[in-house]
Amino acid sequence: MIKGIGVDLIDKSRINAVYSKHGSRFENKILSLEELNELSTKSGLKKISYLSNNFACKEACSKVLGKGFSEGIKFKDIEVLRNDNGGPFINLYGEAAVRAENLKINHIHVSITDTKESSVAFVIGESI
Repeated sequence: MIKGIGVDLIDKSRINAVYSKHGSRFENKILSLEELNELSTKSGLKKISYLSNNFACKEACSKVLGKGFSEGIKFKDIEVLRNDNGGPFINLYGEAAVRAENLKINHIHVSITDTKESSVAFVIGESI
């Protein structure tokens, strides 16, 4: 049963501006250690795409959880990684994991698409 749906669209220029201003401080604020490891393999525009795609996923997932980032869920509580085939998946920690458990969400589906200008993420929380 579907328990929550979230979608987010973000302009890569916005992420690029924040990243240009704050650099590694921005990375460390929103990314887990594993995400930082994945990011370290990227450079240039691929780095901005990774940051933008993950940011959109985290925003979409926070919508699935019905809380957003203003009520205790932190960016690092939502981890977006890629499997061996490049497919994204989400791990939840901290308050995000607690909220998912309270909502009886035990499976999360995520899809990301991007263009040169923007990133879109679609996330579904499900109880199986």
